[in-house]
Amino acid sequence: MDNTPKTTVQDTTSLSGLTTAEVAERIADGRVNDVPDAPVRTTSEIFRANVLTPINAIMGALFALILVAGFPGDALFAGVIVSNSIIGTVQELRARRTLTDLAVLSAPGARVVRDGTATDIDVSGVVADDLLELRPGDQVVVDGVVVDALGLEVDESLLTGEADPVDKAVGDMVLSGSFVAAGTGHVRATGIGSESYAVTLAEEARRFSLVDSELRSGVNSILRWLTVIIPPAAGLLLIRLLVTEDLWEEALRGTVAAAVAMVPDGLVLLTSLSFIVGVIALARRRALARELASVELLARVDILCLDKTGTITTGEIAFAGIET
Repeated sequence: MDNTPKTTVQDTTSLSGLTTAEVAERIADGRVNDVPDAPVRTTSEIFRANVLTPINAIMGALFALILVAGFPGDALFAGVIVSNSIIGTVQELRARRTLTDLAVLSAPGARVVRDGTATDIDVSGVVADDLLELRPGDQVVVDGVVVDALGLEVDESLLTGEADPVDKAVGDMVLSGSFVAAGTGHVRATGIGSESYAVTLAEEARRFSLVDSELRSGVNSILRWLTVIIPPAAGLLLIRLLVTEDLWEEALRGTVAAAVAMVPDGLVLLTSLSFIVGVIALARRRALARELASVELLARVDILCLDKTGTITTGEIAFAGIET
């Protein structure tokens, strides 16, 4: 005798799925399971953020002046521009590639019921209100409501961290990214594309936000003051050298040399190198630093509190009761 618990859909709910006409209507309305592009910075944005910096602007101007004076051999200080730009750009590109590949969904396809017939289709072919057939080992590719279940158990460990499968009955929600551990059932798609939980979770992980670095802000503050101080000081020095030197090229050369000495380019380069050492140390422990300056924030942390995943919880404290 089969004692497996069985729940079935109400008589008013059809298990024949959508018709071909209904599917075409939803496709025309754009109600399909299209996954949007990852919200990450483009290559040009990363390049501009790491090249168009205050230190590069100052050193670039001095580099141009030394070339105008005709002394390219004295322009080796421009290596700071190249070094800073390469370090930051390469790190962000590597982080972006890792985040772009990040995905909760790994299933290549889904099994849907249309016109009363079960058909295997690509994940992107699922439309709103589609009836998905779930079998053991299947990954749920969209959010949905259970309309029919026979001993259906879902593994939500990827989302919640809970190792034990969860029983699902008619009317229960199933989230994309979970797996069918046992039983069978049918789910009506309610959250597709960017509205599904798995896609939302991946987008949150990929979303870029500029790190508020005190060290970087301090260095930039120094550089802003230097952009005010260096031009008049260099101008006065140039006038003095034009009077004492026979050639204007030599006067300009001496002025640029003095201006380069005023710029703390070594501090900026050392800061970047310190950050990259921290990033490498984190990478060896399988931790991804999306931006170099994030290492500084982590260095200021004394205690880091984590739950198992925290992906479904709201992060809000709820009153449970008083014990006396």
